[in-house]
Amino acid sequence: MDSSSDLGFDYQPDLPVPISVVGGRYLIFDVKIATYLRREHRICGAQIGTLPLAPSQNVFLGMPAEIMPEEAQLLVERGVAYILDEARAHDQALHSAEKTRRDDYLASIEQQSREFEEARSQEKEQARQRALKKQSQKSAKCSVPRENSTATNLLDFEDSDEHGNASTDVPGVVATDRSNSQASASTAVPSNLSAANTVQITPATSELLLPIPPSTPRPAIKDLPPSYPLYRHLHDKGYFTTPGLRFGCQYTVYPGDPLRFHSHFLAVGAEWDEPIDLMNIVGGGRLGTGVKKGFLLGGASPAGDVRTFSVEWAAM
Repeated sequence: MDSSSDLGFDYQPDLPVPISVVGGRYLIFDVKIATYLRREHRICGAQIGTLPLAPSQNVFLGMPAEIMPEEAQLLVERGVAYILDEARAHDQALHSAEKTRRDDYLASIEQQSREFEEARSQEKEQARQRALKKQSQKSAKCSVPRENSTATNLLDFEDSDEHGNASTDVPGVVATDRSNSQASASTAVPSNLSAANTVQITPATSELLLPIPPSTPRPAIKDLPPSYPLYRHLHDKGYFTTPGLRFGCQYTVYPGDPLRFHSHFLAVGAEWDEPIDLMNIVGGGRLGTGVKKGFLLGGASPAGDVRTFSVEWAAM
């Protein structure tokens, strides 16, 4: 029930991780893997999934996260990920005679369900103990004799704890008399979890059903744009790079995480001998200056080196 562990802030996956290809788009379905790629490899992606309770909203999207072909190629080249044909892999897994993998998949879901139920019971027990402690502190400070004071329900204190989410119903906890509830609070032990009360887990990914990743991943991205060398060059320099459609460029370049920094460059890649219209350079320079960014042009030489040029529009 720890949010940091649920989102995978300290998660270290087994490499390589799968990048699913669905309809020619490269998707990450596991939120922990998406968090890991952003933290360790500066791959942000764009969330394209809608929330189950608000399918028509388009402001706060969720998983899966879509990444650019350039990002997928970079991860594959460096052995961090491999490309997985989602439809073919699931079809093979569902029709496979390998019953062991399916049994392991179902067992892992049941294990997650048990762990969630145990964590929820522990959280309720902790809330109950906090309520008992708060009641004892309040009783100690109260100058009115206990027999003359109005009886207070212990459950009212549970609802007013600092988290505000303590439940009045504490399933699986041994009931105790109010007179000795404080003494027995530390010894109350949750009873065995019944199968009827077990939370049913719906996994967000079916990774365990999929084939084992290849031992020697190979670059498998076809039809990469000519700007890929520029993207790889900027990534090697430590920049975060996101799609630049909103600014009329190919990449928006950030010096750090886009959640903390404004972008510094509007980047456009080109081949070494590709002719470039001068008006495009002027327009890019004016646009970049207008939004307080630099206009960056770059490309790879025949030797493989990448050169970049920054254009800024300045008044005479």
